[in-house]
Amino acid sequence: MVKVSVIVLANGNENGLNKCVDSVLKQSYKDFELIVMCRQQNDELINRFQDNTQVKIHVDGTKNINMLRKETIDQARGEYLIFIDPRDFLMDEKALEKLVILSNEKDSELIISSHMLLKQGRFSYINVDTEIISYNRFRAFQLRAFQLSENEFRSLDGTLIKRDLFEKINDYNLPAQLLLTGLAEGAQNILYTGLNAYVCVEENDEDRNIKLVWGKGNEFHFSNTYSIVEKNRIEQYEPEIPSTIEVALCIDDNVMDYMETLIYSIYKNTSSYVNVNIIYKELSDESLDKLAWIDEKMSTVNVRPVQISEELHKSMEKISLGHDKWQLPISSYYRIFLADILPDVSRIIYLDADTLLTGDLTELWRTDLEGNFLAACLDERAYMKKVRSILTSRRREYFNSGVLVFDLYLLRKYKIINNFLGFLIDTADLYELGDQDALNLYFLDAVKLLDSSWNYGVPSYKKYTGVVDIKLLHFYERTKPLRSPYNYVSDDRIKEFVRLYRKYYHEAAELTEYRNSNSKISIIITAHSADEDFFKSLGSLSYQMYPNKEIIVLDATEDNKLKDKIKSIVNNLPYIVYYDCNGRDVVEVKKFAVSRSTGDHLYFLDSPNYINENFILGELNEIMIKNKADMVTSTMMIFYPSENNFAGYGIDDKEIDISSESIENLQTRYPGNDYNMLTGHLFDKKLFNDLGELNFTDEKQLMAKILAKAEKKMRKNSYYWVEVRN
Repeated sequence: MVKVSVIVLANGNENGLNKCVDSVLKQSYKDFELIVMCRQQNDELINRFQDNTQVKIHVDGTKNINMLRKETIDQARGEYLIFIDPRDFLMDEKALEKLVILSNEKDSELIISSHMLLKQGRFSYINVDTEIISYNRFRAFQLRAFQLSENEFRSLDGTLIKRDLFEKINDYNLPAQLLLTGLAEGAQNILYTGLNAYVCVEENDEDRNIKLVWGKGNEFHFSNTYSIVEKNRIEQYEPEIPSTIEVALCIDDNVMDYMETLIYSIYKNTSSYVNVNIIYKELSDESLDKLAWIDEKMSTVNVRPVQISEELHKSMEKISLGHDKWQLPISSYYRIFLADILPDVSRIIYLDADTLLTGDLTELWRTDLEGNFLAACLDERAYMKKVRSILTSRRREYFNSGVLVFDLYLLRKYKIINNFLGFLIDTADLYELGDQDALNLYFLDAVKLLDSSWNYGVPSYKKYTGVVDIKLLHFYERTKPLRSPYNYVSDDRIKEFVRLYRKYYHEAAELTEYRNSNSKISIIITAHSADEDFFKSLGSLSYQMYPNKEIIVLDATEDNKLKDKIKSIVNNLPYIVYYDCNGRDVVEVKKFAVSRSTGDHLYFLDSPNYINENFILGELNEIMIKNKADMVTSTMMIFYPSENNFAGYGIDDKEIDISSESIENLQTRYPGNDYNMLTGHLFDKKLFNDLGELNFTDEKQLMAKILAKAEKKMRKNSYYWVEVRN
């Protein structure tokens, strides 16, 4: 059996001392000594144990708690030591026995047992799996403890420590937190277990949370990057900055819809030549073809697809992504390997796919990194005290990883990447925000913080102060600009940012004229009110990913409310055309709109009806081109607002050729009355030529004429639009 020294440092707080001591004396494991260090004379305690050789009582009121701790360690004779706060106690008589057994089984020199909290008569605890943890993982747990009040990582109390570890400690005049850190750094096997053997007592509203120790030499540095930066500054390191800007976009097929717009925004706003390095593992032939097409169309931008190796991809698969709150795709982790992926590039700007450049990237490219490994912008969540951050105590240094400037030369010179990967593999499951948290920890004090205008978050939790000109928009979280904001966004400013993105999206499409978007679609939407329902209908059209479109708004409202509201939208989105019916017959205005439309195809919608997915126009267009059809029909779903209920007629998502069906059959057999109205169909505009009078009042009769003229008719049995029935 190994001997255990149990140490109680009363430190003048001796109210619970008897209970604390009794919990030790009743232990089933008997090979222990109990050392109680008091700061004041306690005759009752001394008399009680004067004949007990297992218990040693010392009184010294002249030294601080750190020196008292050193004194008791010197006196201790146990192979293992455990400290107990005089307010606390061991949970049951087998607490020591369980800890010693674990130390033998796991050959552990440091056993950290999760604490049980006793507050106002109630016990609380967390479930913890027993595991051997690395020093990096210990530090991550220790830092997390200051968010989650896990006391076992903030003090020595309740931890079983091999005595030999104290021989590696040079300075005992340290807070317990830093002393524990030093012990862990020297330990061979650190064991974290959920025994809940130690009870931490909080009386009334007492707060025993220990504050994180910051200050020079005491920071939570997980690497030596900060010291290298200090060295770079002393040596006045000045990197050469090439004239051609290097940009990295790390992608997979899921974000290809954003590539054209982002690259176009770089092309439109940047005064320098730019190499855009597309980092990927697998992309479809269509995605690669589109990137090549974009490269041809943008003269000052060179788009270079760079496929990562299988070996590198496997390295990233070791990262524990399962606990990533946001379920980041593995492609988002490619950025940490840019120094290896692009060995001939000395500096690079990394951009998330959901960003939009509105300023000149040259300014960011020439930023002086001041010897740091990277530059980044403060994360907007850092402004919010209620938001928990991995750097809560230094929240104003927590950066967002969506826009980064890397000094790749420094990363290679000091062989940073392999060490960082090992750290990330070890600790990734402890983070809320994946490698963003890990980057913040590993490069703490090795980052140049940029003006927030270079990574302006949409939505903004707090309006940034001092940001005059926004140079780069970043569409955080759910606010993706190719989704309709009308379902979940009430902030008009956010909607303006989304409209700005769609303006760029439209301009990019016009510039590149990529295949399958050569056919222009004219959408005619009739507004019957100026309320939010209309803007939801309009939004469902404007957020369609199909770029080559025009939206013709027919204002059938009775006043100027819609005209006033829609003005800014029309100014921002040039593909929206507005017609004020102004008391005229809507039917006549609709005829006028058809005649003035510039599209090859026509689509009709009446508000408050709406399209329910952002890919629908593109898919209908694909079906039309593939089948050389004259019209393509989709199925509607009915929404009853008063009941908040949807109803449908059954779908199978199949593409069906209905060309052989009679007009009578088409207009009677489908329960949704699909072929009695114009909504829900994509028409070849030629069908409307030579029809004579376009009687929009009787859509059933008009549809019969169109069906008779259409030779090839296709149907997509999918719920692609919603009819709202009040």
